[in-house]
Amino acid sequence: MPNALMSETIADTAQTTSMIWIDATGLVREAGGEFSTVAGSGKKPVKGSDFLEEFLSDIAAGGDFSSENIAAQWSDQSSAPIEVVLKDGGKRMLTSYPHPEGGMVYLSISLPGIDRRQNICQFVVDNTPVPIWVNDLDGQIVYANKAASELQDSMSGDEISGGLANFVISRKNSQHLIGELETTQRLDNQVIRSESREGEEIWSIGNSTLADLDGQSLVISAVQDITGRKQIEDQNQRAREMLGDAIESLSEGFALYDEESKLVLFNDKYREGNKAVEDIIAPGLRWEILVRTLAKRGVYADAIGREEEWTRERLAAGRQYVQDYELTQTDGKTYSISVNPTKLGGFVVTRTDVTATKQAEATERESDLLVRKVLETCSAVVVMARIGDGQVLYRSPAAQELFGQHNSATDHYVSTTDRADYVTEMLVDGRVDDYRLNLVNLNGEVFPAKMSGRVADYRGEEVLVSHITDLTEQVETEAMIRKVLEACPVPVQMTNAETGKLLFRSPETIALFGDVKDAHAYYVNPEERKEYLELLSRTGWIDNRKMQYFDYKGRKFWGAVSARMIDFNGEKVVVSNTRDLTEEIAVQEELTSQREMLFQNEKMSALGELLAGVAHELNNPLSVVVGHALMLREEITEPDMVKRIEKISNSAERCAKIVKTFLAMARQRPAKMECLDVPALFSTAAEVAGFGAGGNLIDIRIRIDDELPDVMADPDQITQVVINLIINAEQAMAKAGEGDWIEVSAAMDKKRNALEISVSDNGPGVPRKLRPRIFEPFFTTKDVGEGTGIGLAFCHRIMHSHGGNIWLDSDYEEGSRFVLSLPARKSSPANTDADELVDDTGAAARVLVVDDEIDVADLITDILRKDGCEVEYANSGAAAMDLLRKHEFNVVLSDLNMPEMDGRKLFEAIRSQYPHLLDSIAFITGDAMGPASQKLLAEADCQFLEKPISPAELRGLVNGLLNNKKEMV
Repeated sequence: MPNALMSETIADTAQTTSMIWIDATGLVREAGGEFSTVAGSGKKPVKGSDFLEEFLSDIAAGGDFSSENIAAQWSDQSSAPIEVVLKDGGKRMLTSYPHPEGGMVYLSISLPGIDRRQNICQFVVDNTPVPIWVNDLDGQIVYANKAASELQDSMSGDEISGGLANFVISRKNSQHLIGELETTQRLDNQVIRSESREGEEIWSIGNSTLADLDGQSLVISAVQDITGRKQIEDQNQRAREMLGDAIESLSEGFALYDEESKLVLFNDKYREGNKAVEDIIAPGLRWEILVRTLAKRGVYADAIGREEEWTRERLAAGRQYVQDYELTQTDGKTYSISVNPTKLGGFVVTRTDVTATKQAEATERESDLLVRKVLETCSAVVVMARIGDGQVLYRSPAAQELFGQHNSATDHYVSTTDRADYVTEMLVDGRVDDYRLNLVNLNGEVFPAKMSGRVADYRGEEVLVSHITDLTEQVETEAMIRKVLEACPVPVQMTNAETGKLLFRSPETIALFGDVKDAHAYYVNPEERKEYLELLSRTGWIDNRKMQYFDYKGRKFWGAVSARMIDFNGEKVVVSNTRDLTEEIAVQEELTSQREMLFQNEKMSALGELLAGVAHELNNPLSVVVGHALMLREEITEPDMVKRIEKISNSAERCAKIVKTFLAMARQRPAKMECLDVPALFSTAAEVAGFGAGGNLIDIRIRIDDELPDVMADPDQITQVVINLIINAEQAMAKAGEGDWIEVSAAMDKKRNALEISVSDNGPGVPRKLRPRIFEPFFTTKDVGEGTGIGLAFCHRIMHSHGGNIWLDSDYEEGSRFVLSLPARKSSPANTDADELVDDTGAAARVLVVDDEIDVADLITDILRKDGCEVEYANSGAAAMDLLRKHEFNVVLSDLNMPEMDGRKLFEAIRSQYPHLLDSIAFITGDAMGPASQKLLAEADCQFLEKPISPAELRGLVNGLLNNKKEMV
């Protein structure tokens, strides 16, 4: 295809092609067209990302592939181009290919933008960002895509003088490479160096394929820009060369071992310092092989004759990270060795030849004639004796004063074995420091001592020069300290910081941790000891660090450690005290529990006050609705009207019962108990819940076993609990869009002798992290305006007031399942019907109704008058007192909260002026749970009704007052 046609096609299609490049790390590097809005770092890979999902959502339904299949094939670089139809009728072709710098390039091409003279494959080649072209064997370009044309434009004139073919096939070797291409049909990964027009160096990898088209041999070529990678490789090579040069310039031997203890690199001085084993010094040499070879070839004197044992000791000790450790080989050379760890887990070894320095120091010591004069004037106890027979060659005045004039140093020791052990220890390294043993003074008394000695060459023979320190006072002091510590009533111990060996433990420590020998056994997590020692090493002290330990029985407990790091006998020692926090944690948990309980009580108290206010506002109008509805139901006989009145009455009574139920829960007073009718309870709950949001979509199932125990409970309260659980399940399933049934069941729990009611569903269930909080007051997962967070708290309160329980079944996995348990009890006999409302003479009862709410007073008056009572109404306490002065009454029914003279003041006035009426007074109130109301009702010890009231309750109250009065007469 001519370049002009190519350019024209590219121009036509550039506007209809969308491209996005996702690199190997999953980040968006470039994007164009409809994908340009997602360009920038921090985006996710193609699979599952926003732009792919959004694009696929526009694909029309149907066809051979689903959106998931299209996404999978689009992401597969080996798949053929995919044609899809969008919802708006447009057609697009989807294809992908790997990017030269890693990752994938995804193309979305509008098919109407493609020239009909091109097939799909031609179109893809034209629009791929990889430079691709075709030339003949003479180097003349037959075809170049857009990327190749842009590359040609960026190249310097010299580079493209022979055509783009010379860019892939080097000008110097073009004939050779063409011949190779004709033979192999392809050239792979040819590295090419070129220059841009700005003179910048460009590195590429070229690939060519020889193909035959209509009898003409054509070279199809493509390149990938690797300039950045080549620059990084050059920098790395330069860094390696500089590192090697720096290591070789060191004055000491240097070697680097990796985390597997393999030799990585070293300099010539390291090889020279290991002459005896230089034949094996090579990269990859393991540390263990080096140690074994050193022992086998007798490089170290202390390994001769005990090679295997010496090797095991060295390997068992691990790699000792030390500084300036002197090592003398059998060839007489002495090296100062340093071993240091690397951050990657390996270690570095440096070796410095200090032979000349050591020899000079020895010569200087031998030639120093002032040593004897110094010792003669010094108070130190110094003895020099032959190694073999122990003959004393020199003793300082202090030594003579301590030991006397013995000719042999053997006489200083309690036994010859003690000296033999001391000498043996000395000969290992030629020196001993702080060697402790008992010695004998000139009076034959044994005393504790500390000795430090060196092997020296004196006049051609080896001698021991020892410095002795009398430890009598120190030992006595230590004994006193030990006695004090052993009597200390707290766990105190001394531990070797490096090894963990226990040097001292008080009895309290043994009682706490048990009789163990190593402090490592204390820790539940060994890493905690490492962190603890690192901090202690930096600061020198730690106070009350909390860690978890094992006690003497292997049980875990929390403790607080306070420690100090000290130097003791040349070692780092930790002196620590560990305090058992078990009781303290228990006390803290108890305090936390009490605080939470107090907080819950405060919230419930606030809830009670809220309910009191709500009840006070609702009770009066509810009383009117309930009362008149019940009266109409008694008066009307027309079936349709009766049915409507019953609906009004039932709904109003349900509201009234709910208000009373909430009041009973808030003030924690006993519920109105009667024998529970489970089928009726379930029927009511299902009916009420059926009016919820999910009532028409969710199937509410009821399952009741044949054998159920008799249970005494407040049916209204238990019904409210079941309704609450059903509605909660409906709302959860509606919100999640999951689940279609709720089952309410009742069965006998023989194990607990209780009735078990369960409400289960196949919805989303309660998230595990929220389960501990679901019964907290005011805790809710619903949006603002959808839930108060008091429903489950009320349910919990109701069940506990019945002596029962409520819990979430954690083993139920299909959705959620709440279980109610009520203890089985014997039912009490039902109340008898009320007597007629007459006084003790048989005449109609006279009743005084006192209430500032006219509608409520009218309702009470109407109900009682229909039952034959003579009723007078007063709208205030003062008006009631006026009527009491004028008339006699059998019953006084008064509200509590009234302006000016309220219920309390009216009661006090009647008690003062009409004491014979005290047993005839009853209160009808909507605020029975208020503190003032509760106090008055307790002091008056009289009957009361809570609003809203029903005619039956009112008749029962008046009848009770009248009967009580008859019994008194």
